[in-house]
Amino acid sequence: MSSGQNLAGLKSTNKRPTTKPVNTVQTLLTAKVDKNKPPPSKRTHSDVSNESNNSLDLSGIMNFQKDIDEIKIKLEGVTRREDLDRVTKDLIKTSDLEQVVTLIVKKLMNEFEITVQKKIDEKVEEVKNEMQEKFDALTIENEDLKNKIQAIQYSNTTIRRDLNETSRLSRQADISSNYNEQYSRKNNIKIINFPRKDKQDLRKDFMETVKKELNVQLEDRDVVAIHRIPSQKAGPYPVIVKLFSSDVKRQIMRCRKELTSKIRFVDDVTQRNMSLIERLRKTDEFESVWYFNCGIYGRTPAGLQLKFGLYDDIHYRVQQGK
Repeated sequence: MSSGQNLAGLKSTNKRPTTKPVNTVQTLLTAKVDKNKPPPSKRTHSDVSNESNNSLDLSGIMNFQKDIDEIKIKLEGVTRREDLDRVTKDLIKTSDLEQVVTLIVKKLMNEFEITVQKKIDEKVEEVKNEMQEKFDALTIENEDLKNKIQAIQYSNTTIRRDLNETSRLSRQADISSNYNEQYSRKNNIKIINFPRKDKQDLRKDFMETVKKELNVQLEDRDVVAIHRIPSQKAGPYPVIVKLFSSDVKRQIMRCRKELTSKIRFVDDVTQRNMSLIERLRKTDEFESVWYFNCGIYGRTPAGLQLKFGLYDDIHYRVQQGK
């Protein structure tokens, strides 16, 4: 290899671009050679010969440098100790790590709580709105029902008032009907245990009995009507006698205590008045109860005498004394 070529190769190698100055073997050797090299002097033939030998040495050095550069290029992606030292010197201690982790966990927990609270608030608001809608619907329905109830109450009040009025009128009608019925029986006599015979003439037998036992003489016109009525009691059916006037009846009834047989003469009392008499007797507040001139009377042990109607409050009347 000529010295000119060696110099050209050396120059081309030295002109290689680098981004970062690196202390290579070549630069160190070059610096050492430059340092020991005396000032330039006039070259002799022996100097040219020596320069040729030095070029051979530099060629070997350049090849070695080239191999080193290739190795460095391959090692550029490998982590160096300096890099590890630079990274590890920034690592935190265990206690610091615990604090960092604690802070991170707290932050995450806070974010989680905020998220959960937000979800809860949204759900609560949703349920609240739903309940409010249902409440509004129930309020409307309740108001509608209230109006219906008021209408029904008004109707019931009207019906109750009409019913009370109807009941009052019904009672009055019942009282009037009972009074009229009792008044129509004013001249009647009811005969208990009057003997029964085949082909019996009740009018004739009655008149003979009154004449014989009561010494009362009756005319045919005094007996307006006479007949038997059904009865569930044993014995002969009762007999109803309708007399011409209350005077004739009064004449017979005054003497009825003189009857010696089982025959009894009583007033012809309506069924409703008989029920009233039974009610008065069951109270045990009266020593005597009787019928007289279409009315029912009772006398207390204290001597208080009262006339009663079909719908009277018996105890209240006795307490009030009127």
